[in-house]
Amino acid sequence: MASGQRARVLVHVDPNSRTTPARYLRYLVVQVQVGAGWQSFAEAYLPDGIYVVPGKFATIPAGLFSATGLWTKADGTALRSTVLQSVRILPETINDTAAEQWVSFELSATGGTAQSGDFILATGVARPPGSFVTGDAPIELQFPDNVRGVTLSSYGVPALVNTRLSF
Repeated sequence: MASGQRARVLVHVDPNSRTTPARYLRYLVVQVQVGAGWQSFAEAYLPDGIYVVPGKFATIPAGLFSATGLWTKADGTALRSTVLQSVRILPETINDTAAEQWVSFELSATGGTAQSGDFILATGVARPPGSFVTGDAPIELQFPDNVRGVTLSSYGVPALVNTRLSF
């Protein structure tokens, strides 16, 4: 935004990644729009054991959410990163040879976004190889009462949220 260009944040959401399964819900890339395309500007892995809670996608891989605790918000709806919308899932080849699934939210050159909502982080663990089948989640999110994140306004302003029931 400081450059006066549109930007987007991408989150890796491909549970079937064979080349880099450690990216799933942990690898984020910031891109800026240049000309007719997008150029990667920055990238980062979240710290070990920290993952993005996915959006309200049509399908959620089996085994993603631990069976203990309530994965719901205070109003009873599913605890999901609502800023990440299923219509924004796209294939991209980023630091790999194969296209993988990513979800994004965009910020205008002036900082606003049409995709306001929650961006939630949770703790989790990688599932041991062989303990899940293709298409299932390679990780398990745990302890829903310990989630943290931000609510992003349509103006692109984040507000810190520290508990599940505050989303």
